[in-house]
Amino acid sequence: DDVVDAFPVHAANGLWAVLAAGLFGDPAEGIGGNGAFYGGDQFGVQIFGALIIILWSAAWSFCILLPLRLIGFLRMSDHFQDKGADFMEHSPEKAYNAHAADPAGGEQRIAV
Repeated sequence: DDVVDAFPVHAANGLWAVLAAGLFGDPAEGIGGNGAFYGGDQFGVQIFGALIIILWSAAWSFCILLPLRLIGFLRMSDHFQDKGADFMEHSPEKAYNAHAADPAGGEQRIAV
């Protein structure tokens, strides 16, 4: 469940950036480019680097998330999930202005 789109923003775009350097690196720019579109051989090195980054990230994720899963810290309780994390954690009555002012001058209760 990736509600904040962390994977497409960080992983997919980061992977594209690593691979794009091996494709579009222009030696004429003077910053060490050696891209495949300019006759260079940098793309293979970039693929290898991307694989190392993926393995490194997976290994650290496993080392951190497996112990958390085993001690039960990765999931909220069933009660917490049934009520909803927004309601239980973030006080929606304050966040969503549950007591909105009625245009006629009184207060009306908004269902959250």
